[in-house]
Parts: sequence; structure tokens; C-alpha cells
Amino acid sequence: MPYEQLGINTPSPVLSWANHPLASDETKMAKNVASLPFVFKHVALMPDVHFGKGALVGSVIATKEAIIPAAVGVDIGCFVGETLIPLIDGKSYPIKELADNNGEFIVYACTPTGKIVAAKATARLTRKNAPLVKVILDNSEEIICTPDHQFMLRDGSYQEAQFLETGTSLMPFYSQVDKDGYTLISQPYSGRWQKAHWMIARSGLLGKIPKFEGQRTVIHHRNFHESDNRPENLEFMGANEHSAYHRSLLESNQHWQSPEFEENRKAAIARKAQTPEGYQYYAERGTKNILQYMQQQPEHFKNAVADNGIRGKQYLITYNTSEKGRAKSQEIANRYYTCEICGAEVKTPIGLHNHRRKEHKCNHKVVAVIPLNYTENVYCLTVPEYHNFALKAGVFVHNCGMCAIKTPFTGEQLEGKLKKIRLDIEAAIPTGFNENKDVEKAVTNWQRWRDFSNLHRGVQDLESKAMKQMGSLGGGNHFIEICLDTENQVWLMLHSGSRNIGNKLAQCHINTAKELAKMASEKLPDPDLAYFVAGTPEFQAYWKDLQWAQNYALFNRDVMMSRFKKIVEKHLTGGKVTKPLLEVNCHHNYAEKEVHFGEDVYVTRKGAVRAQTEDYGIIPGSMGAKSFIVKGKGNAHSFCSCSHGAGRLMSRNKAKNVYTLDDLIEQTQGVECRKDTGVLDEIPGAYKPIEQVMENQADLVEIVATLKQVLCVKG
Repeated sequence: MPYEQLGINTPSPVLSWANHPLASDETKMAKNVASLPFVFKHVALMPDVHFGKGALVGSVIATKEAIIPAAVGVDIGCFVGETLIPLIDGKSYPIKELADNNGEFIVYACTPTGKIVAAKATARLTRKNAPLVKVILDNSEEIICTPDHQFMLRDGSYQEAQFLETGTSLMPFYSQVDKDGYTLISQPYSGRWQKAHWMIARSGLLGKIPKFEGQRTVIHHRNFHESDNRPENLEFMGANEHSAYHRSLLESNQHWQSPEFEENRKAAIARKAQTPEGYQYYAERGTKNILQYMQQQPEHFKNAVADNGIRGKQYLITYNTSEKGRAKSQEIANRYYTCEICGAEVKTPIGLHNHRRKEHKCNHKVVAVIPLNYTENVYCLTVPEYHNFALKAGVFVHNCGMCAIKTPFTGEQLEGKLKKIRLDIEAAIPTGFNENKDVEKAVTNWQRWRDFSNLHRGVQDLESKAMKQMGSLGGGNHFIEICLDTENQVWLMLHSGSRNIGNKLAQCHINTAKELAKMASEKLPDPDLAYFVAGTPEFQAYWKDLQWAQNYALFNRDVMMSRFKKIVEKHLTGGKVTKPLLEVNCHHNYAEKEVHFGEDVYVTRKGAVRAQTEDYGIIPGSMGAKSFIVKGKGNAHSFCSCSHGAGRLMSRNKAKNVYTLDDLIEQTQGVECRKDTGVLDEIPGAYKPIEQVMENQADLVEIVATLKQVLCVKG
């Protein structure tokens, strides 16, 4: 058995993946938690488990109708089973059907800047008998989901369904099929329509886009269904080869040589010529042919165009004054065009353009949010790279720490540059108790600031400080690292949280929970195990504030990663922006409402990471040790969790007493980092061997990439 059940006498068992005995104070802490009456099934201890506050760091605690405010929490909202999800095969599927199929598929996701991409996803049942709300949009679509599900706003931030207001602008998803059968997607950042098969290619799902000498690169649909953009149905070809391939099919099929086919071919060419892409293509080809004709047969050309203006002028005058010409002009002036976004009929092309710009601005708005008086089982997607997905209704929603990106750089490009990169990082990203001197625009524009006045009264004087700390690392075990994987590819990784504001919010609510326990004369095995009961005002206030804090932490990491990436690009590409090959973002120290063993429970992961099937995760080692990018195996006994790192072997104070500066220098050889007593408590020797930790959780995760730090910035 990969785990052992500890031999302690508690109402709920304690399962441990640590593969070592707990110290007496650690055993007492595990016993205290497992004795709480609302603990569900058992308590799970991860391989990195060690002493904490109230509960062991590295523990996973599932509870029924109660939660211990000892960790930052965030919930995952979900959708009823018939909610339609558009996939890249050109069809939309009920989310329940996707979950029942238990496989991987490709959805449309959106970056914070409004660029739609294609991304791999999985679906699952997340809650049973969940409360619901109905979100009504201005395109008459209705979305039924849990009140806490996050919708992507037009500026790239997120807001829970229950807090959406009439007129709130959402990130839009518009798709249509053109006359040739190709799927088109409207890009919110530009308002332009893009062919979906090229979107798939530029999302990296077909590999590197090849070049064909002397030819344009085109994408061929193998099954001739132009709306089916699954990677296995797409193939890169040179334009000439593509045309030759279709000609060979023509020659082998008599039907394609028939008058009917010829008429259809000409009609298709005519339709293509009416599209912007087709018009440009035929215009360029026609211009090229005319220029070639003018150069090769100049005399013939001069004779052919002689008196063109005279003949043309007379023809136009005659036509425009004729009954037919006047009727045509009137018909064009009164012609109506259909808005592909809302279906409105608008007179003239200019009128259609003005209608789109005025009414839509490539935007969807909320009409109303209505609480429903019934419950249903609900489902959600996991989209590891982008953490959101499009609904058929036409909006993007969030799916459900640390974050890491795999870059296109290799280790050779870093040679001789690591120290300069580290100094630039330390200058650009405040560490420890420091904060930013100036607040950048991306921070001031964060939409969640408008909710600050609704947070706990104990933090109302901290808004200015919270703004200045957004985009800062903090201290302790928080880090910024450059790593190399076994293929010498460069990864950027960082670990940070919700800074001072998150700590203060948690402390306010922990104190409230302690006061409630004292008023009720409740005897707890540890005061730090004070809890809130679901459905109470205190529980709701706590959950709402932690949702805000978790969003703060997520955006804080985004701000830092953006600065971090720009610094690396400055040194390796001269500032040219690059696209990550893979992005991973995962929380730890948080709570979620999930379904385990067929029941709805609150799962608190204190120093642990969710590891459901196909979940991407990050398990960092200590400063100077290996780190791992992993995929979850969905182990039910661990409540689908794994460790969040190596775990401390000794306390910070003990590490400072045991180790010297020479030990730090020796143990961090080959890593560009601080080598002073200020980070002595983070010495690798103070942590458990990461290789052993990974071996102990082989049944919880599979390793996707093994990383080795070459640069580390500590708080």
C-alpha cells in the first residue's frame, strides 16, 4: 500500500504518504484535526508533511458543512449538465457528456489581453445538488451555474456570477461558418475574424508551422469537412502542392469533371471573391497576371485599352440613366445586411459597420442574474494552460500558488547572463517586506479593487499598501527561479501569495472564529482549529473575502511573471516577445468545495496541491535542488492531492543554528543566488530530499518534467 494508516485513536483515520514517523508534536496536531466531528472519511498527510499552525503543513482535510479558516480558500463554480461547450471539431457538446466520456478534448480559451486560442481540457462532475443562479445576456442566452462561478470580464479579470451587475461587460466569444464551410472566430482584442484552423496552428497544437520554398503555407482538412479543426484532421501543405492534390482528385473522379461540378466550382470562386480574404487573393493574382501580360505583350495591351475611358464613360452614362440602372442604384441604397453577432438587419454596409461599433464593440453585457429555487449536479472543465473556456452562449468563464512557464529558450542562451538577470529581477520585483514605489497601470486597472470596501472592516486602511505590494514576492519560502529541464529547455517559475492583505484578512476571520468558539463555550483541542459552519453569515463573509484574496494572489503572480519574462527576454532576445510553450498555475494553502466518495465536501489543502486526473502541478524542491512539473493521477484516498514541495526538515531558527554561510555556499553551487546569512534558513539541508518525497507520492502524480535551478531569487 503506498500510504500507511497511522496508529492513533481518533474518530477519523489518518493516512500518511510521508514514509517516516511523525514527531510527538506532529502526531498530536494530526490527532487534534482527526478528532473534529465534521471531518469527512479521513485526514490525508502528504510526503512533505511537517509542523504547522493548527494543522500540519502538507495535510488535506475534507469536512462536511464546516471549514477551518487556517488557509486561504477559493471555490470552483460549475455549470448544469446541459450547458453547451463549443469544441474545435465545429460542434458543441453538453458539459455532462464531455465529463461522462472521461477523455481529453480541445476548447477555445482566452488570454487576459483578449486573444482567443485553442487549448486542451478535461471535464468532470464537481458538485451534487448545488445551488444555482441564471445569468441572462444581451444576446438572449441564459447560463445556469453556481453563484460562485467566475465569468471573464471584458478587461480580462474575473467576477463571480452572483456579483455580476446589469450592464457588466463580459469577454465575448463569437463564431460563424463562412460560405466555404470554414469556422471563423472573432478576436476580441482586434474585432477581426480569424479562421479557426489557423488559430489551432498558432496555438501550437500542430507543431512548428513549416515553410514551403516558393509557396504559401496552407492547411488541408483531410476529411474535407472544413469546420472540423481537430489536429488529426489538419495537415500543412504548400499552396501549389495543395492545388495539385485537388487537381489529382478531380482527374480521378468523373463527377468532378461534370457540368454540375464546374458550375459549383465557379460559384465557389465567386463566393470566395466576395470575402475580404478572397478579394485580396484574386486581386493580387489578377494584378500579377496583368503586369505579366503588360510586360510580355506591350503592343497588344496598348491596342486593347485604347479609348477605354471614352467607351467606359459612355456606357456608364447610358446605364445610370436607364430604368435598369436607376432600379439597381435604388436597390443597393436600400439593401439590408445581417449583423452576424445579434442578427439585426441594418441598411447599407456603412450602416452595418456603425451598428457593430456602436452596439457591440465586440462585447457581451449582463442583463440580469436571477437566483433559482432548485439544485442540480454541476460540472466544470480543467484547462491547465489558460484556466478559462468558452461557452456556446458566447462568453468565457474561469476554471479551476505557484506558476511556471516553459520558454522557447535553451540553456546555452543563458551562459554569462545569469548574474545580470538576477540583479535586474531583484531591482524590478520587491522582496521581503518591501513594496513597489510606483503602482503600474495594470495594477490600478485591476477590477477587484472596486470590491475592496466590502472586505472585512479590519483591513479597510490597507488598500494603498495592498496596491503597492501587488507585484512583489514577499519572504519566507517564496522564490523566483530560472530552471533547466532534462532537454536543456529554460523554465521560469515563481512562488508567491496574497501578501500582507491576505494574511490580515485570514487573521481577522481566524479571530472571529475563535471568538465564536469562546462565546459557545466550545472546547477545541487547539484554538487554531476554530471553524465556521456553512450557511452562517460569518462563513459567507469569510468565503467571500478569501475569494478576493485568492484572486489577488493570482493576479500578483501574473504581474510578477510578466516582469520576470520581460527581463529574461531583454537579455536573450533583445526585448522581442516570445510565446510560452507551456504554462502551469496551481494553488496551495486553500479550500475548495468538491465531490469525493460521492458527497459534497469542503477540501482544505494546507501546503498541498490538487492532483485530479490530468491536473498540471508544480512541486518545487529547495533552493539548489530539483523541481518537478507533474500531472495528477486522481488518487481518491488523498482527496486527489499531492505535496506542494519538499517540506521542511527543520525549523528556520534551527537551520540558522545548525548551518553556516560556508554550508550555504557549498549546497548552492551552480545556482546564481544570494549567498548571505539572510537566506540561511532556506538552505537545501533544511528541507527533505525532494527525490524521496517524489518517490513517496508516485501513486499521486506522474512526472512531466524534471527541472534544475540555475538562478534563484529569495525573499
